[in-house]
Amino acid sequence: MDNRNQFRRTTWYKQKNSTIELSGKVNSFNVKDFCAALNLYKLSGADKMTLDFSRVTNAYPNGMLPIISLINLLKLEGHNIYVKLPQNDNTRTLFRSVNWAHFLSPEQFDLSESTHDRHLVTRFFKDEKEQKKVVDDFMDVKLRNMELPRGILSGLEWSINELTDNVLNHSKSPIGGLIEATTYPKNETIAFAVADAGIGILDSLREGIPTLRTDIEAMGEAVKAGVTRNPSFGQGNGLAGSLKVTTLTGGSFEITSGTGRLLTTLNECVRNQRQTNQSYHGTLVCGQVVLKKDFSISEALDFGDGNNYTPVDIIEMQYEMDDKECLLLKMKDESTGYGTRRSGLQIRTKIINLIEAEPTYPLVIDWDGVPVISSSFADEVIGKLFVKLGAMAFSAKIRNIRMEKLIQNLLDKAVAQRLTQEKD
Repeated sequence: MDNRNQFRRTTWYKQKNSTIELSGKVNSFNVKDFCAALNLYKLSGADKMTLDFSRVTNAYPNGMLPIISLINLLKLEGHNIYVKLPQNDNTRTLFRSVNWAHFLSPEQFDLSESTHDRHLVTRFFKDEKEQKKVVDDFMDVKLRNMELPRGILSGLEWSINELTDNVLNHSKSPIGGLIEATTYPKNETIAFAVADAGIGILDSLREGIPTLRTDIEAMGEAVKAGVTRNPSFGQGNGLAGSLKVTTLTGGSFEITSGTGRLLTTLNECVRNQRQTNQSYHGTLVCGQVVLKKDFSISEALDFGDGNNYTPVDIIEMQYEMDDKECLLLKMKDESTGYGTRRSGLQIRTKIINLIEAEPTYPLVIDWDGVPVISSSFADEVIGKLFVKLGAMAFSAKIRNIRMEKLIQNLLDKAVAQRLTQEKD
């Protein structure tokens, strides 16, 4: 057992009942050990595996997504997989709630129906429709949980679009891709991971640059602007731009593919070359974005071609009205519910993000299709928003329309009570 990595490699009970046992932490660093164990399993000729997480105490998306992708690739090849979940209560609950357990073994574990306000739980995407859906859901989670500068919003959406598009257009992954994202409001940080079980960056870029020899060399080329396997599939700016979006905010960008691992921050670049038997059959891209008010999306997406590029984002596409200079939020489309303060806080955060993204536009809140709300929800959304903006700014920026009489009364009461508290 390698104590430094807290990972037990492989325990062989029987050739027909091979077991890979993991312990301690599961993250991107020790994925290499899982790959080594997986190679031993394949060499054995077995077609049944027990994947034992019972001794795992901590697990992270940058470790779990590559494992899930490789296990699903095995299943396509006809292998049977049995999974043992962690004994640690919190870690076992995590495996179930974010759907790691389900995607490892759907025969054993149902898809979780838990609602995660701050996270985009693990999702597969296999075509353009599913890709658009995961990107939209990713952005909605961010809009509801943190007050984000417009540049950060645009940079996040652009990066996730590019990285998921790379999976569909370049990876040749037979299982599609996986994505997961987490929001850390207290630390003002957003983390994401995208993984596939495809041909890897080296084999992909060799189609356009046949002289490439190693995975590390290929990664170095991949993060340069304009480098692509085939210009007809894209301009080759996805990894380069995503690296700049993450690092210019003070965050980090990590790529694992084949035998290579590249970790980049604003001040440092670390390259690791693994042994051949530790090769990851696929690509993992992870990023951390830190909220930075002076972040410039045009600077991050400056690819040296003289163009001042600002991407179209979700604010413009989904919330700006075509025929009027205003924003529109349809409350019936919100998935948070209308009965708790927590759901109210998320809607208020989203409203603040919308009006700060377009400061000169009013926001129309359409309540059509919402039959009833709770008093606490009304206070959390409208009462506290009134106090935050002030009477004049609130009147200028917020327009509530098509409300049931009960909802109108609750909103008016919430504002009146907040006014009374302010006077007191």
